[in-house]
Amino acid sequence: MTYWFYRGVAFLVRLLPLPVAYWLGLRICDLFYFLNRRGRAAVRENLRVVFDHQGIVPSSRLLDGCARKTFQYFGKYLADFIRYRKLTPAGVRERVSIQGLEHLDAIRASKRGAILLTAHFGNWELGGAFIASMGIPVHAVVRPVSAPALERVFHFFREQRGLQVIPLAKAGVGVAKALKRGEAVALVGDRDFTGNGRPWPFFGREASLPRGAAWFAHRLGAPIFVGFVTRAPDDTFLLRLHPPIDPARIPTEEAIQEKIAAIMEETIARDPCQWFIFDPFWPDASAARPGENPT
Repeated sequence: MTYWFYRGVAFLVRLLPLPVAYWLGLRICDLFYFLNRRGRAAVRENLRVVFDHQGIVPSSRLLDGCARKTFQYFGKYLADFIRYRKLTPAGVRERVSIQGLEHLDAIRASKRGAILLTAHFGNWELGGAFIASMGIPVHAVVRPVSAPALERVFHFFREQRGLQVIPLAKAGVGVAKALKRGEAVALVGDRDFTGNGRPWPFFGREASLPRGAAWFAHRLGAPIFVGFVTRAPDDTFLLRLHPPIDPARIPTEEAIQEKIAAIMEETIARDPCQWFIFDPFWPDASAARPGENPT
């Protein structure tokens, strides 16, 4: 049922003009916002922690508005994911501005390979597709969805964008082989899906963050290029590539992870409504506020 629902929505989104496709995505995610009580509460609490870390005591109306905006932004992300089946350099540059263009040459020239690190923020799929469209082969580590038929659709879309998929279950071997060939690997650094992450201070609270990027960089010497694709008010995008984190200059895995976490914090704090985490990110966040109803 989920598969055919997705195929029907995908058909409409590709058929409709972009503004109408966005409207449809917004309405679908508005529906999920009102029906998904657990997800709504999780987004509110995650936002609260981000605001608290900046010294902001958010009102209930601010949290409600930002939580709904997060769902709506995700609706637009889904519309983009479906529509951008195949990207060309010319087509991407019509809608994607880039800060740090010079780092693309460094990624292309690195004989140690390159780790492209992002988060579930803005339009992370578009970032990898943009770099692939510039002639840089990208291997993306992907967590498969539970429905095999639906996963085949997602896999097809990613391959059309020039991304070579590494399933999460085979990430260790796949990432190591790609880096040793001097190729680029794309990872997300904000969700620990394997359970092998390590506790790390994030927005002033301890969270389990993936350690894969820092681990591979420290042991294989591959530089890390942290980048994020942020949606602008006019629905164009800004890809911001940060200067590389070079393990040759940073002696420990912990120091590498510290730099990664700091960059992610700075980016998410700038526009927290574009951070798509619909589960409790800090399990103790609600417990720290006894008696308060998060919904």
